[in-house]
Amino acid sequence: MFFVSTVAGSFPRLFLRRTLVMTSQATAAVLQSSHSSDRHASSDHHRLQFPSLPPEMNRRFKPGQMFKYQDALMKLPVPPLKQTLSKYLLSVQPLLTREEYERTREVTEQFGRPGGEGQLLQLKLMERARSHDNWLADWWLHVAYLGFRLPVAIHSSPAIGYDKQHFKDTNAFLKFATEKAIGIAKWNILILLEALPPDVYRKKPMCMSQFSLYSHCRIPGPSSDTQRRTPIGDSRHIIVMRNGHFFKLDVLYETPSGELALAPAKHIMGQLSAILEEASSAPPLHPVGALSSEHRDTWYRARERLREDARNRSSLDVIERAQFCLCLDKPHPLVDGGADQTSFLSFVARRMLHGNGSEFNSTNRWWDLSTQMVVGEDGGCGSILEHSSSDGPAAISVHPFVLELYTKHKYDVFGEQSPVDPALLRPAEKLEWNISPQTAQDIETAKENHDRYVNDTDVTTFVFKDFGKNFAKSVKVSPDGFIQNAIQLAYYKLYNHPTATYESGGTRWFKYGRTDTIRSATNAALAFVKAMQDSNVSSAQKAKCLLEAINAHSQYTNDAISGNAVDRHLLGLKLIANESGMETPAFFEDKAFTKSLHFCLSTSQVPVSDHTIFLCFGAVVEDGYGVCYNPHEKEVYFTVSCCRQHPSTDSLLFCSKLAESMNEMRDVLAAHATVSSKL
Repeated sequence: MFFVSTVAGSFPRLFLRRTLVMTSQATAAVLQSSHSSDRHASSDHHRLQFPSLPPEMNRRFKPGQMFKYQDALMKLPVPPLKQTLSKYLLSVQPLLTREEYERTREVTEQFGRPGGEGQLLQLKLMERARSHDNWLADWWLHVAYLGFRLPVAIHSSPAIGYDKQHFKDTNAFLKFATEKAIGIAKWNILILLEALPPDVYRKKPMCMSQFSLYSHCRIPGPSSDTQRRTPIGDSRHIIVMRNGHFFKLDVLYETPSGELALAPAKHIMGQLSAILEEASSAPPLHPVGALSSEHRDTWYRARERLREDARNRSSLDVIERAQFCLCLDKPHPLVDGGADQTSFLSFVARRMLHGNGSEFNSTNRWWDLSTQMVVGEDGGCGSILEHSSSDGPAAISVHPFVLELYTKHKYDVFGEQSPVDPALLRPAEKLEWNISPQTAQDIETAKENHDRYVNDTDVTTFVFKDFGKNFAKSVKVSPDGFIQNAIQLAYYKLYNHPTATYESGGTRWFKYGRTDTIRSATNAALAFVKAMQDSNVSSAQKAKCLLEAINAHSQYTNDAISGNAVDRHLLGLKLIANESGMETPAFFEDKAFTKSLHFCLSTSQVPVSDHTIFLCFGAVVEDGYGVCYNPHEKEVYFTVSCCRQHPSTDSLLFCSKLAESMNEMRDVLAAHATVSSKL
C-alpha cells in the first residue's frame, strides 16, 4: 500500500525509487516464507472451540467457508505491453515539460518496438506467469516489504486510531483492554477455523490469503527479512507490554474434552491488573523493545548479539511465537482532557505511528509482531500493523468485528461460561533479559535513532464535517474520485504544480493479489485544478472539468483493480531483467520513470463504516505527504503526515487547503446540479 526508500543526506527518509535486485538466495528465502499454502500448517486448529458470539454474529461465521472460492480465483494477468506503455505515457505527461515528454515518448517507443528489450522482457514475464499462481506475489513480498531496510515504525507500518475512550478509573481501563484482547483472540480463532465469510466485491469473490494474521512475526535478516508463522499448538499466548516490560500471558487452554478454549475474561483481567502493578515502577534500564524500531540491518546484528545468551534466546522465542501484542501505555503528560477533537486524534495518530518517543511509549512496542493493540490510560487507543502480512482492508477487519461485538451487541465476555479448568490457569510470566554492555549500547543507539524520526514526523488528523460521501452520491459521482481530486487541488494550491500521486488499489480479485497503483495525477486532474485556480473560468466549465477528472480517476481505478494498471507490470519487467542478468534498459533510467515514482502524494482510502476508527501512515518521500481517509455519509476522517524538517511541507496547512478544496468543489458541483435540474 505505501512504503519504499532511500537515503537523503544524513537523515534517511522514504523515496519510492527502490527496485531491489533479487539474488537467487533472496528469492529462495522469499519463496519459503510466502504463499506455499492458504491454510495453517498445524492440525491443532481442528481442536479449537468455536468462540462464543451473539446469535446474529454467530450465524455469519461458519467453519470451513473462508477459502471456498480460493481455487476458482483468477491468476494475476500480464497486461499487453503496448497497452501498459500507452497508459504510462498518459500518466507521466502532466508531470513533464513538453521537451521532457518528447524525450520520454522516444525512449518508451524504443523500449516497446518490435523485437526490442520490452518485448523480450514481456515474453519472459509471461513465461513466469504461466508457472506461478501469481507472478508478482513473491517478488512483491520481497521488494515492498521484507527487503525494505528502513525501520518499520513510521516508514512501513500503518496504524489505526480510535476516537477518545473515557476511562473513569483503572478498573475501566483494564476492562476495556481485556475486552479488546479477547475480541482479537476470538477473531484469530475464527480465522484458524476458516470461518470468515469470503469477501465479495461487485459480485466477484476475493482472495482471503491476507487474513492469516495469526501468530506472525517479522524476523530481521542481513539483507532481507523473513516471516515466522507459528502453528496454533505453539502459540497459545499473547505478549503484554507495560512500561517497556514484557509479559507472557496464556489465553488458550486445553479443556477436559481436548479442545482449545479461551481463558475466562475474569482471569485475563486479573492478570492484566497484576502486570500493571508489577510494571508500575521505573521502566527497565535497557528496554529491549527499542531494538525492534531500528534499521533492519542494524536490528539484525543487534538481535544476533542478543541471542548469544540462552535466556535472551528464550525470551525472544516467546515474543516471536505470540498471537499478538497488547501494549498498555502509560498516560502522556501533555494530553489535555479537554483537548479539541483534532488535537486529540492527532495525538492518537502519533502514538500509533511511533509511540511519542522513548521518553514515553515508543519502547512499549515490539514492532515486528503482525498486530499490536495499544490501550492508553489517557484514552488514546488503537492498533499497529506490521505491513508484510497484509494490506489495510484485511488488517482493519478485526476492528469492526470487535466494535460490533461490544458496541452494537453489548456483549458481556465476563458472563461467558468457560470450559477451562480453573486449576490449570497460569499467572502471567515476566520475560527476563541478560543485557551485555554491547547490547546496552545497541538499545541506547536505537532510542536515539527512533527519537530523531519521531521528532521529524508531523501528523494531523481532522474530521471534515461539512459533508461526506452522501453529497458525491447525490450528484452521481464517485466519492473516492471526488476526494482524490480534492487532494490534487489542495496540493496545487500550495505548490502551483501537480505531483506524482499514489493511491492504493486492491487486486484481491486475483489469487494472492495485494495492490497496484492508481495514478491519480491525470491530465484531466491537471486541467481541473488549473480551471479551479483561474477566476476567468466559469463555474459551469469548472464543473465540467471536475466531472472529467473524476471519470478519469474512476477509469484508472477500474484498470488497477482489474490487473491492468501500469506500476506492477513495469516493476515485473524490471525485475525479470535483473533476474536474467540483463543490463537495465534505458527506459527505467529515464527521468520520467524516476519522477513518476517520487510520490509526493501517497494516499489511501480505507473505508470503515464505524465512525470511531481512522487510519494513518507516514509520508513516503521527504518532500511529500501521506494522506489517508475514511469517508462516511456526513463526514470524512483525514490523517495527513509529512516530514517536519522539510521546509516546504506542513500537515496542518495541507489539511486547511484540503478542507477549502472540498468545499469549493461541493459548491461547483451543487451549482451545476441545480442548473442541470432546471434544463
